[in-house]
Amino acid sequence: MKQRRNKAIFITLFLIPACLCFLMFYAYPILQIVVTSFCKWDYTNLSSPQFYGVGELLTNYKYIFTEYPYFWEALKNSLCWALVGVVIQVPLTLVVAIVLSKGLRFSKFARNVYIVPSVISSAAMGLIFLQLYNARYGPIQQIIQKFSPDFTDSILLMEGINFWAIVFAYVFFCGTTTIMLLGQIHSIAPELYEAGKIDGAKGLKRELYITIPLVMPTIKTVATLAATSGFLLYNEVFFLTNGAAGTKSITYIIRELAITSSRTQYARANTIGVVQIVIGLLLVAVINFAFSEKKIKNRGGEKA
Repeated sequence: MKQRRNKAIFITLFLIPACLCFLMFYAYPILQIVVTSFCKWDYTNLSSPQFYGVGELLTNYKYIFTEYPYFWEALKNSLCWALVGVVIQVPLTLVVAIVLSKGLRFSKFARNVYIVPSVISSAAMGLIFLQLYNARYGPIQQIIQKFSPDFTDSILLMEGINFWAIVFAYVFFCGTTTIMLLGQIHSIAPELYEAGKIDGAKGLKRELYITIPLVMPTIKTVATLAATSGFLLYNEVFFLTNGAAGTKSITYIIRELAITSSRTQYARANTIGVVQIVIGLLLVAVINFAFSEKKIKNRGGEKA
């Protein structure tokens, strides 16, 4: 009993600093965002937010949902980028991880090269792609003009196309998550592959029936990271289009309201922040549900 009590005390003392940091740097700011979303807080009262009365409690939410012109555009874009992350980035990550796990010639070199863009900041990558898409001398523009000499428009100002221009600036750079999956694949016991080989699990079947099911928890983590990073996209939007031509994101308009706006609308920016937090939690919940063990087992039973 004494040993168990000492162990409990040690664990508690070990967790206290982490819990304090969480309360100070995460829980308190989130609580403040929620509370101030029900306040009047702008350039007229920067140091003293004024709580709306009960009858006007949802004033900021009504403004954001019905009057602010860019909210629904930004929400749609952010959700689409989250979906793109799951649909494109996750399968790409998995395929690259499986290929690198084969130990082919130059695989170590390829792995190191593939992770380099993840080391570079997203702001720097945004500036690099800004030059690639440059309407005067960018290589993408020059390639297009090879097939259409009269083309002089800027890709980043063409609505619809500019959405995918931003996608290409981030969706293929998944070196960190690839390494996560690669480490999980390497941890699979060779005996499982040998047993599968006896049962006829070779080639693609080996990956479908052994590798992928065993790394499914990590795939769920990678999907969560891809969805949330797409939903929170900011640097690429800021550096490539500055939100022009229908490319605003949720994160971008939060900055626009709080910093760029001459009225310094902190409360309204925090209102969008609350919406962002809620939808982010819903995205995580949806991914957890989609990757739940029960659903995966049911799918495996249907395949069998």
